[in-house]
Amino acid sequence: MSNHSGSYMLNATIGTLQELQIFKEIGKEKTKKLAFELIKIGRRYDCNPGEIMESFDEIGICYYCLGESDDIENGLCKKCR
Repeated sequence: MSNHSGSYMLNATIGTLQELQIFKEIGKEKTKKLAFELIKIGRRYDCNPGEIMESFDEIGICYYCLGESDDIENGLCKKCR
């Protein structure tokens, strides 16, 4: 069973960072690195990458294969759609 509340907490964290425009400050590559680190932390607590990355297509990480792409729709890259 997935830790949904943990997933949504990490999603809210990403949302807060986005609202504070932290991603603009650190740039695209560090933003992706941060997102991957949050997904990695989430895995240790049985969180769901799809819930963590929900609504953050612009970061460019597919929640299914965890590949990087500039073509993300509803969390999925072209290959996974």
